[in-house]
Amino acid sequence: MHLRVLGSSSAGNCTLVWNGETAVMVDCGFSRRYISSCLESLDLDIPPIRGLLITHAHSDHVNDTSVDLLVQNRIPVIVRRELTKVLRRMYPSIQRAAQMGLLAEIGSAGGEAGTLEIASFSVPHDSPGGCYGFGIVDRSVPGRGKVAIATDLGFTGEELVEHFRDARALVIESNHDLAMLERSGRPAWLKKRIREIGHLSNDQCAGFVSEVVRSSARPPGTVVLAHISQQCNTNELAERATSGALLREGFDSVRVVQTFKSVPSEIVPV
Repeated sequence: MHLRVLGSSSAGNCTLVWNGETAVMVDCGFSRRYISSCLESLDLDIPPIRGLLITHAHSDHVNDTSVDLLVQNRIPVIVRRELTKVLRRMYPSIQRAAQMGLLAEIGSAGGEAGTLEIASFSVPHDSPGGCYGFGIVDRSVPGRGKVAIATDLGFTGEELVEHFRDARALVIESNHDLAMLERSGRPAWLKKRIREIGHLSNDQCAGFVSEVVRSSARPPGTVVLAHISQQCNTNELAERATSGALLREGFDSVRVVQTFKSVPSEIVPV
C-alpha cells in the first residue's frame, strides 16, 4: 500500500491511498484541474478510485466541482452518517451523489472500498456535523498494513492514540507554532479557537506521535505532517518538533515527511 498527500493546508486538503487493486481519496478540497494534474503526475499504475472519504464539511476539504467530477464518474462518496445532512445541505455534489445512489454512509463500525477496509473515528474540531479521522487497512496483504489519518483536531487523548496504534503510516496535523500564532495579527478569538478546538500545535503533534509510537507493538515506518499553517508555522519547525521527540524516545528510524500547500508530497510506502 502507498499514500501521497496531494496538498494540505487551509487552502485545500487531499490524500490518495492505494494498493495494487484499489485507491481511495481522503477529502477533495482542490480544483478539478489541480486534482487531475496531480493524478497524472504520479505516473504510476494507480488502480481505479473506489471511494472518496470526507472528514468534515469545511470547504478546504470539499471542493464542490471536484466532488461533482468524481460523482459523474460514479465514484462513491463515503461519509459518517452523522455528517450526511450537513454535507447534502452545503454541497450540491453530495446531494447529487445521494440521488444517484453513490452516497455511502458508515458508522463507527466502518465499511470498505474494494480491498481496503475503512474505519472511522470522531475527532474534536469545530465543524458542523462533526469531524472524523480514518483508519485504512489493506485486506489483500497478510499482516494488513494500516494508514491512520486525522488532519483537523483541537486536541488528542487516549482514544485517539488507540486508533493510531500499530499503523504503519500516520498522517497527523502539525498546524502551528505557538509563538508564531501569538505573534500573528490574528484576532484573539481566532487564536483561542485554534488553540482550544481548531488545530494541533507542533508540540501537541510531537507529543501525540510519541505516545502512539510508545504504545505500538512496532514503530510506524513514516509520520506525515499535515495542515501546516502558512502564516503561523514553517515546515522546518514542524518537522523539527516531531523528529526531535522521536529521537528522544529512541525511534530515530521513523521517517518524518512534510506536506505542502499546493505541491504533492513524496510517495510514502506503507
